[in-house]
Amino acid sequence: PHILAGAFLLTGFRLNRILYCDTDTFACCDYGGKMFFEKKKKENKIEEFNYVDFTTWLNKVLQSPLPENTKAINFNLYEEAQPNTFGIQFVATSSFELNNDDWACDEIFSSNENMYFFTNSNGWEHALKEVEENVKAYLEKEDSSILKKYDGIGLGFVDGDLIIVYRK
Repeated sequence: PHILAGAFLLTGFRLNRILYCDTDTFACCDYGGKMFFEKKKKENKIEEFNYVDFTTWLNKVLQSPLPENTKAINFNLYEEAQPNTFGIQFVATSSFELNNDDWACDEIFSSNENMYFFTNSNGWEHALKEVEENVKAYLEKEDSSILKKYDGIGLGFVDGDLIIVYRK
């Protein structure tokens, strides 16, 4: 354990003195002498693609109602700054054109920074293929009626071509 002497922490609207700190918890004492413990936030470790984690993330995103004028769904892929790390962002769009990838830019809903992150040490092509396979698996295995009611579902890196994995 690490002991911090004379350190202060602003929690809520109070300035609190840290009495003790280890890797999992720390104790604070406010000026009234009341002691309490808080869990420190653990850093998220990004791991290889996991279908169960992906479906959990996607199902949580889909709990938010999509706009009524949604025509299509796209899974935007990003190559992150951390080596071999990728992110998936869910977006709903107001248009869908099979022969024009620009429909994916007509975004009307997004998971924004709520993305699914994963690692793949075999490069972006393998990461793309892995996402394609898992999105297709989701559409086949899960209750995907909420997604299949739209004209199309695509995926791809934001600076690349789209892969259409479903169309009505």
